[in-house]
Amino acid sequence: MSKKYFFFDIDGTLTISNPRTKKVFVPESARRTLKKLKENGHFVSVATGRAHWMAMDIVNLVDIDNLVTDGGNGIVLDKKLVELRPLDREKAAALCTALTRDGRGVGVTLHDDNRLYFVNETFARKNPDFSSFMKYVIDENLDFSKENIYKIFISITQEEEKLYPILETMPHMRYQPNSLMIEPADKYAGITRVMEYLHGDMKDVVVFGDGWNDMDMFLKAPLSIAMGNAVDRLKEVASFVTKPADEDGIQFACRHFGWI
Repeated sequence: MSKKYFFFDIDGTLTISNPRTKKVFVPESARRTLKKLKENGHFVSVATGRAHWMAMDIVNLVDIDNLVTDGGNGIVLDKKLVELRPLDREKAAALCTALTRDGRGVGVTLHDDNRLYFVNETFARKNPDFSSFMKYVIDENLDFSKENIYKIFISITQEEEKLYPILETMPHMRYQPNSLMIEPADKYAGITRVMEYLHGDMKDVVVFGDGWNDMDMFLKAPLSIAMGNAVDRLKEVASFVTKPADEDGIQFACRHFGWI
């Protein structure tokens, strides 16, 4: 059996949420499967849109040493952070400057941690929900053009987006009706760089996922496996659809293909 390089999404793929307690956990069958894959000589990694600092708690639960984080902009190999690329510097600075000039709430992450920086309190007042997992920092001297910016949080409606054409050239996701997040969204670019580091053959890449942010890697990977709980469009483009995450989906797929 040739060595395979597995890349797993986190939410809804590796992990599921208990509907009663709302706690996130990794199914025992997934734990056993990942362990067996590694014992059989395969490479195992996470591929997530989460920031590196946010992904570490989950991967520690499943004993994974390799990650593609930050939507493809971060790479961890053997527990070491190898890369963490920021957003396009000129575009990020131009957007943040324009939003601030117009008095709109905008916050940025400048480090690999939960600090969210603002030049004023506008965004914090309009979007208090993020304060549950982000630490708000006000810096009136913040100069966007001089910083590496990793994610941008904007207080803006869908209709107001049209006022900023530059948004069409930047990857973004709307998580709330009045809030937008600009973040990297090309997991497969990160996977490609991992394979370059490892001198692996791209034909041996296998990706698992369930959501819209997995679409880029499903369209590009030679073998893509959608969880049974995945969005319909992802199932349509997948090479194979396995059982849902909470019905031993990862284990089922790996047994089906003879990897374990």
